[in-house]
Amino acid sequence: MQKLKKTNLQEFRKKWSLCLQCGSCYYPGPIVPHNWVDLPPPEWSSPTHKCPSFEYFKFRAYSPLGRANLATLAFNDNQFPITDDLIKIAYTCTSCGMCAEICQAKQPLAAIWALREELVQRGAQLPEPLQKIDANIKKFNNIFGAKSAPQISDDIPSIEEDIYFAGCTARFQKPEVANATIAILKTAGMDIAYLGQEEKCCGFVPGHDGNTQLLEEKAIQNIEALNKAGAKRVIVSCAHCYKTLKYDYPLIVGKLPFEVVHIAELLSKLIEEKKIKFTSEIKKKVTYHDPCFLGRHCNVYDEPRKVLKSIPGIEIIEMERNGRWSHCCGSGAKISSSCYPEYTTAITKERLLEGKQAADTIVTSCTSCLAHMDKTVKKEGMKLEIHDLPILVARAMGIKPN
Repeated sequence: MQKLKKTNLQEFRKKWSLCLQCGSCYYPGPIVPHNWVDLPPPEWSSPTHKCPSFEYFKFRAYSPLGRANLATLAFNDNQFPITDDLIKIAYTCTSCGMCAEICQAKQPLAAIWALREELVQRGAQLPEPLQKIDANIKKFNNIFGAKSAPQISDDIPSIEEDIYFAGCTARFQKPEVANATIAILKTAGMDIAYLGQEEKCCGFVPGHDGNTQLLEEKAIQNIEALNKAGAKRVIVSCAHCYKTLKYDYPLIVGKLPFEVVHIAELLSKLIEEKKIKFTSEIKKKVTYHDPCFLGRHCNVYDEPRKVLKSIPGIEIIEMERNGRWSHCCGSGAKISSSCYPEYTTAITKERLLEGKQAADTIVTSCTSCLAHMDKTVKKEGMKLEIHDLPILVARAMGIKPN
């Protein structure tokens, strides 16, 4: 998966000119290889329905191929008109990464990120919700515009080698995830710290809406704060924050002075080392939702499942689309869901109904997926439980976090 970075647009234009326009990145049905030889499952047996925005809008312009073609036109013509339709096409991509998984040679998702950056550089007005989010990050250091973060955990230092990076969603919307995570790590014998008010938004949203300058600003601020706190390892709950810190920050500042791990990776390791002990059985059939930015973008698939399988009483039943071919939750990198909620709610309902066919409880490893799916479940009155992984781990350990 290509990482988010400032793209050399001319280089991209030359690369995309060799696209065969086969449509495998979005067209419904199995991938048909160009030599007409069947591809072996499951490695290349992609889902019948691939691109969420094409499935919803039914026009090729809303497909990876259509967006990349538009990007090429814009890159070739400095006078290419920036219309409301072009803005909508650019920002309804959920960045789920399915197209880049299918077409690894051309990486059409990189074209979409490059198009957004090009639009910002040309002075295009972002959709109003994104303008507000970027302004909130600039002024308040969080996507919600809150003046200060609530207290996450009592008696936790701000200086230590292991530092928990909660992210905006856990800090302001889902503090139970942050509390559970900290409680688990303390119980496992770790000395864990938290930056508190010194933690800034990771910059994920501006990085993906084309405002890469703001992403760079937040990267530098967070790295300075983590260095000052003595970080040797940074532990992240949110898949968006994880992808940003682990893969995007090094593109801005070079090699990081600390390790970045996702909580699912760390929990799996602690269970293997027998530092986490379960005292309670959780009799549940659950299905696991792979967050796009943890799975396809960062290749973390096995660790969350290993953790779930280790919890006494848990039975995992996979959804039809899982792992590499998991369907998007609809959050759309917080960009599509902020700007086009009716569209992204439809994507979320599709994923929730798929989950409900497998089990009555969906577990994920991303606070953004958790918040978006939980909101839709409540709005639609669906009988489904949505949990983030640390919540179930804490419960099985007999921990009752604040």
